[in-house]
Amino acid sequence: MRNNWKTREFIAKILSIIGRTRTARRQIRDKIRFKHIIGAPRQHIPLHKYNKRIPIAFCFNDNGYKLACVSIKSLILASKNRCDYDIYCVIDSGVSPEHRKIVSSMTHGTKSRIIFLSANNDFDNAYRSGWPAAVFWRLQLPKLLPNIDQIIYADIDIIFRDDLIELSRLDMGDKVLAGIPDYTNGYINSGFLVMNLKQIRAEKIYEKWISVANRKKYDNPDQDLINYTLRGRILFLPLKYNFQTMLGAWIFKTHSQYEINDLYHNLVVIHYSNWMKPWGPENTRPIFSDIWWTVAHETGLY
Repeated sequence: MRNNWKTREFIAKILSIIGRTRTARRQIRDKIRFKHIIGAPRQHIPLHKYNKRIPIAFCFNDNGYKLACVSIKSLILASKNRCDYDIYCVIDSGVSPEHRKIVSSMTHGTKSRIIFLSANNDFDNAYRSGWPAAVFWRLQLPKLLPNIDQIIYADIDIIFRDDLIELSRLDMGDKVLAGIPDYTNGYINSGFLVMNLKQIRAEKIYEKWISVANRKKYDNPDQDLINYTLRGRILFLPLKYNFQTMLGAWIFKTHSQYEINDLYHNLVVIHYSNWMKPWGPENTRPIFSDIWWTVAHETGLY
């Protein structure tokens, strides 16, 4: 797949000329770029259930509660009978009790549980470049969860295709974060992370983040912040943990043939990170939107 990506990219660019809009051109390119890059969900052999709850966090305001439901539902469906989760949802007071109840219902019939956490005001003075305040809430996890040493974080525009057992056992050593590089310079995407909360607290990195966020103007506030303050302290994860079609040809430039093969057979996370969203108008949806909608129908909200 990776070996002939330059040829496919050339064909994709030529054929996309017929698209009348930016979105239409991107849809044409991605159909050619990513044809056959995703395989069927992995088939698991029967094993004893993992005996530890896996901590994972999501952050959202009231506008995002439905999207959080879809992401959480996909996590539960992909992990059925193999593991349970402690699902921490960082929210503000705007998320109504009714919507909290709906989010909690995504774990009904399982031993996974939803725990709501109230976002604090530590980043209220941070420069956001038009982004909502919720982009900084993931950085609050070391303070909001003082008794947890390590946690997985996920954006709400993510669909899970497999469980997180392997990732939950990750030995981070003295690394502070683990993520997936977007580009060859090692710049990682902040939409899916493993966070070494114990190390962050020990080195007072949280306080450093607040200070830098208040005086630096970044285009991608939280993402630029963690990349520029933690260079050399980040552990790189395989592509299968954060597959973003947004990156286009950069996927083939940045990741090895082994990672591409691993993605095909063992995909864990699909991240709909660009301006084209599966829940948008039908003619503007990105490739693989059908996977998102399959889960969305299971929530009963769509």
